[in-house]
Amino acid sequence: MIAIDLRTVVLMSSVMPGMMSAVLYFMRRGFPSNIRGLGYWAAGSLVISVAAVLLALRGTVPDGVSIVFANACVLTGVGLWLIGSDQFVARKPSWALVVGAVILGTACLAWLLWVRPSYTGRLIWMSAILAVLYGVAGGRLLRHGGRNTAFLGAMFLIQATSAAVRCVTSFVSSLASTGYFVSDLIQTLYFGVSELMTLMVTVGFVMAATSRLRLQLEQQSATDHLTGLLNRRAFANVHGIEHQRIKQLGDTLALLIIDLDHFKDINDRHGHGMGDRVLVDFSERIASRLAAPGYFARLGGEEFAVLLPGADATAAYVQADRIRRLVEQRANAALPPYTCSIGIACLPGFDATLERLSHVADAALYRAKSGGRNRIEPPDPRVPADSVNPPREPI
Repeated sequence: MIAIDLRTVVLMSSVMPGMMSAVLYFMRRGFPSNIRGLGYWAAGSLVISVAAVLLALRGTVPDGVSIVFANACVLTGVGLWLIGSDQFVARKPSWALVVGAVILGTACLAWLLWVRPSYTGRLIWMSAILAVLYGVAGGRLLRHGGRNTAFLGAMFLIQATSAAVRCVTSFVSSLASTGYFVSDLIQTLYFGVSELMTLMVTVGFVMAATSRLRLQLEQQSATDHLTGLLNRRAFANVHGIEHQRIKQLGDTLALLIIDLDHFKDINDRHGHGMGDRVLVDFSERIASRLAAPGYFARLGGEEFAVLLPGADATAAYVQADRIRRLVEQRANAALPPYTCSIGIACLPGFDATLERLSHVADAALYRAKSGGRNRIEPPDPRVPADSVNPPREPI
């Protein structure tokens, strides 16, 4: 068997966490504040890097430094990784577990070094505590983090498994390690897996953070900044997907165009801030009651749209009437009363392009406005789907 210098392996393992600590620190400064946990990941990586250097110095510096303090740093670093992971997935930080693990681990190491010296005892306690910390972090990320933390969560669980195996084998005399830098099979495998996983965990931090940032940017590009609804571009994309599906099913596609009545008067009388509050109130109330499957978007200003895949004209009218009645009911006394007018379009799948649906719904909306507002107008069979848009009422 090829002899491996485990001291060198431990020393080299300090390089990547130290470098990634700097990377994570600068990412934290440049990333949005709602991507949390990067600071704790950076701090934990730095502490792990320092711990690796101290562990590699065992035999050349006092045991209190290279054993007790160094392993306390390992527990602290992994604990900070756990806290960062909690924050990243918006869970309550596990401070009690981390502080308890560091205190218990440090006390056991000190006792088994100076009072009842036992290398095997220290190995068992450290491995068991690390298995718990890694396991909790991995489970938290896999359970609450979604796809962008799956890789990182898996790396933590591999670390937890490795530490658990090391703990169990320490009870078997034929497999138990006799010294920290003794190159037996179990120790060599543990060191190899541990150092590789430390590298992969720090890479996983960067992957998770950049994936979360990309997801947020995609969401921001697809949503209206004021209401959080789909914007016009995202609504067009959703229509394209549903249009293809509806054509294959031979079904119908319905569109509601909704316009808030006299919205300009609300802005003029109460200010644009109040107008924004009305838009948000309308969006939240309708979004909470919209029957699935349905897509709700703000097209611009006070104009909104609802896409109803598979709905016929009757179902679309029922949904529109539900919306109109809900808006008519004044739910917030702090806001001025307001109503809405709705135009309906419903076309068979092959004809239900967004342009044609919009033409029909716009014509219906124009009739609702002209007829006195706070009204619903069904599609007029006399309005061809490919006709030119009717003139819109001036805002």
